[in-house]
Amino acid sequence: MILEELGGSYNDEYNTLESYANELRNSNPGSDVVINLSRDALEKGVRKFLRMYMCFNAMKNEFSSGLRPFIVLDGTYLKGKAKCPLLVAVGQDSMNHFIH
Repeated sequence: MILEELGGSYNDEYNTLESYANELRNSNPGSDVVINLSRDALEKGVRKFLRMYMCFNAMKNEFSSGLRPFIVLDGTYLKGKAKCPLLVAVGQDSMNHFIH
């Protein structure tokens, strides 16, 4: 209860995602940020977060121009309140550095 008063509830944090996405788009031109909401919940008049995708423009440029021709997906399950997978695309450049 005290944590909610200080920083808002866990559910309230999802309400800030759209403003965060807009800030990413404005501060990183050419970047992609997509937020998907649950269609079932929307039909009931409720906005329920489903997933989020973001790729900064610098990462897109690196993936399309400077990487070896393969991409690996890596993932893990989050252990907090949202027990869902976190997926990350990983590439490797000509200097054997990994790009996440």
